[in-house]
Amino acid sequence: MDESALRYFASQGDTRRVNAEIARLRALYPNWTPPSDLSQLSAGAVAADPIIERLWNLYKEDRVAEVRAAIAERQSSDPNWKPPDELVTALDTVEARRRLVNASDSGQWRTVLTVATENPNLLTCMNVDVLWRVAEAFAKTGQPDRTRDVYTYLLTNCANPGERLATLQKALALLPDNQVADLLQFERKTGDEPDNFDSIRGELARRRVERAANDETMTASAEDLATVDRLIRSSDEPGPVLVLAWYNYHHGNPARALELFKTALDRNGGGKAAEGYAMSLRALERLVEAEAFAYDWRDRAPANMKIYLDVATALLAQDPPPRLEARIVSRIVPVVASQRFPDGAQAIGWYSYNTGQYQRAREWFRQALKWRADDEPSAYGLALSAQQLNDRANFNAIVAQWRDRSERIADLAAGATPRASRQRVSQGQLLQPADREPQVSVRSVSVRTEAPRAFVERSTVEAEPRLRRGGHRTCVMTRNSKGLAPDTALTLGWCLMEADRPMEAVDAFDQAIRRGSARTREEAAYGKSLAYLRKNLTAEAAVAAAQTPQTGGRRIELSASILGQRALAAYRDGRYVEAILALSERARIVPEQTDLMLIRGWSYYRLGRYDDAEKIFRAVQRTGSSKEAGVGLNAVMEARYPTRQ
Repeated sequence: MDESALRYFASQGDTRRVNAEIARLRALYPNWTPPSDLSQLSAGAVAADPIIERLWNLYKEDRVAEVRAAIAERQSSDPNWKPPDELVTALDTVEARRRLVNASDSGQWRTVLTVATENPNLLTCMNVDVLWRVAEAFAKTGQPDRTRDVYTYLLTNCANPGERLATLQKALALLPDNQVADLLQFERKTGDEPDNFDSIRGELARRRVERAANDETMTASAEDLATVDRLIRSSDEPGPVLVLAWYNYHHGNPARALELFKTALDRNGGGKAAEGYAMSLRALERLVEAEAFAYDWRDRAPANMKIYLDVATALLAQDPPPRLEARIVSRIVPVVASQRFPDGAQAIGWYSYNTGQYQRAREWFRQALKWRADDEPSAYGLALSAQQLNDRANFNAIVAQWRDRSERIADLAAGATPRASRQRVSQGQLLQPADREPQVSVRSVSVRTEAPRAFVERSTVEAEPRLRRGGHRTCVMTRNSKGLAPDTALTLGWCLMEADRPMEAVDAFDQAIRRGSARTREEAAYGKSLAYLRKNLTAEAAVAAAQTPQTGGRRIELSASILGQRALAAYRDGRYVEAILALSERARIVPEQTDLMLIRGWSYYRLGRYDDAEKIFRAVQRTGSSKEAGVGLNAVMEARYPTRQ
């Protein structure tokens, strides 16, 4: 074994290189033990040949090319001369390290791994940077488990606390959070230089809270929230503040979010902090403040412009319309125009209409349709405005274009009372949940004798909250429920239900379910179920009803409605046994209504169970529905006695 390098570095007093050489020799020769007194190495001086000392001096100065040239020169003059093996190994190691670093810097990850494989002596704690680069190469080539292995080796064998912490910091950029968390087990709590991995734990907690902030179905743990709160108090950085602010915003606490976004703004949090601050004001229904604040930030980033337009639209769309200063409206108008924002144009149209400015309303509704041709609320507003202005040509044109796509526009053409009054688009207030008296009923038109199936086709199951007299709203204004406070979204959902726009109501109810309190989620799940039932989407209604536990009365109501719709659908499809089963299941929870008893009777009739059918029809007859029951009884008699006249 050649100890010339060790002797040379000892003679130079180069402790760092002495330690590196000892580590290298131990790696190559596990049974080798370094001298206990390195001064003996120094006292022995260097080999007598002065060329050796010169070569080591050049190596020490990192002049590798000159070392190679000097070796070649000496060998040309003395073919029998050989440089020390330790020097050759040291030169090979330096050159391999350079190749590996150059490949890493240029992203040639396969080359990095090849060089490392060919030069295992590089992979020691004396070359931590090389180990980091190899770990990155494994990650970049789709081998994260090998990356973890390299970091595990470092944390198990290398002692420098700064390098150990840096290893975990690099792991944060390359490994999944759960693997980084596993590496924390190697933290050294004792010794002369213990580790402190608290910053890594803090970053992992911050990331978990951030994921929960972006996914309303996730909830951060109290421990993680407390950790992020400590990060906020221990630094002046806006990052952790924004994470906690967005978490509170998306989890139904806009008041706390507003405070945190203000702190982030004070810490130069920039456009994201301003965006969240404006959105929190909007969620708190402080729309005048939100508009003024968002206006000042609108040109900072596209997201800031978007939130300004959303806030301005919400401000104008309030019901009843607010009394706004002229300067507010005058600054909204040019921004909406420059951004060609159809929702904003529609909002200006309704605001103008509601304040008696029908000509201006007509122009803005027309503009909204230019920017979004399929915008039915704007078409309806344009028809109303033209009607108020006695503009028959435009009124007739919009009716001709939309009457087959919009029931309320067709109603206007037929002379029905507009769903929006001339004074204001909506009058009265939307009834609160306590004002609804849920009832389940089956509605049918008169039954003709010739077609039992026709009776079913004219029958619908309703599960609707019947409104007490006095409340009405039309929800003519298009409004995106995303970003609304849960209670506001719930109110919008019921409003859309009253306006017979159930699928739009589903989106609003979903927003309330995602972010609302337990009571709000229950209300929203109930409303969502009713919306699906109105569209005869029975399976979807059942899923919605199960999203949030319902009170006993509502659970029964929804179950009865769902089973009733299933029975009708089964009957229409000729699945008479399924219809009877659904009706029987429904009858176990609520009394069977007359119309559904008729469906049961006709199902028995279709199955040839005439005795059962007769019993049902006679029971219906006793309730006073003699005409409908008589049709069924006549059909049974004709089936039993087909030759009778």
